[in-house]
Amino acid sequence: MNRYHRFFRGLQVLLVGILFSSLLFIAPVHAVSSAAVSPETLNQLDTSLQQEIEKERQQATAEAESKLDREAIAAIEETKKAIAAIERGKTNEAIAALERATGKIDILVAQYPKLALIPVAAQVAIIDFAPQDFNLVERIRKQVKAVVIAEDFPAARELLNNLISEIRTAIVNLPLERYPDATKQAARLLNEGKIDEAKGVLQLALSTLVVTEQARPLPLIKAHTDLVTAVTLAQKDRDAAQRLLEDARAQLKLAQELGYARGDREYAAFDKAIKNLERQVKARENTAGAFAKLQEQFSSFFNRVSEVVKPDDSSNRAEARRRD
Repeated sequence: MNRYHRFFRGLQVLLVGILFSSLLFIAPVHAVSSAAVSPETLNQLDTSLQQEIEKERQQATAEAESKLDREAIAAIEETKKAIAAIERGKTNEAIAALERATGKIDILVAQYPKLALIPVAAQVAIIDFAPQDFNLVERIRKQVKAVVIAEDFPAARELLNNLISEIRTAIVNLPLERYPDATKQAARLLNEGKIDEAKGVLQLALSTLVVTEQARPLPLIKAHTDLVTAVTLAQKDRDAAQRLLEDARAQLKLAQELGYARGDREYAAFDKAIKNLERQVKARENTAGAFAKLQEQFSSFFNRVSEVVKPDDSSNRAEARRRD
């Protein structure tokens, strides 16, 4: 069974056109040294971090659910009903289900002629396997390069799993270019009495759904939490604030080393800006203005880094609906 099909089969709650996201949570380990930060501050930091991660998870879930198309989901359901009817020997029921599926897809094609993919299911997971040790990260990176050169891609995939630290959104999409042909072909085969061939066409159509992904890097969320906490502590605990700013820089470096927009020039700009904040904290200067500017830039950077890995044309669909 195709991996996309397995993924899709795991997302079965489609009765109202929305699949509520599931959550795999592996608690992140914060790298701030307890020797330089009080237990109270560490507790505050951990609480803030968990709240920030949960907020991002909820936002990711809401965004994913808003993209799902009920008509496309209904077409998938009708296809599955057709397969079930074929297995029961109810050819007429199967043809009727395929006619309903084809009708829904034809409407979507007419409504969004330039749209290639329609989201039909989503899953959100928090995954944090990446080590905090930069030497270990570099060792894994070198191993990945070595096995890729050796064309041992299964080993590369296994190694790459150790470099994941993100809130991941996976969206299953119905391909509008291929799916309508499959339902029509299956209906024709059923009319010709070619039952097994029709069933095979439909099973293949369900197994070739396209998955797009979006990753919100956890190190960037941790860095932002460090910055916010450091600014609140700047006037009453300079040592703790500076330690948090150092860790924010470390988390930014970790995000870069894990490959999240690795070549982006803004990493260097953020490192310089945080160093400037460290200087201001040490000199007891007001950090509010510098932090406000940094936070605005950081938010824009985070959104850009967290863009969908494979474009699913959802923005085009949303724009088309606004025009309608």
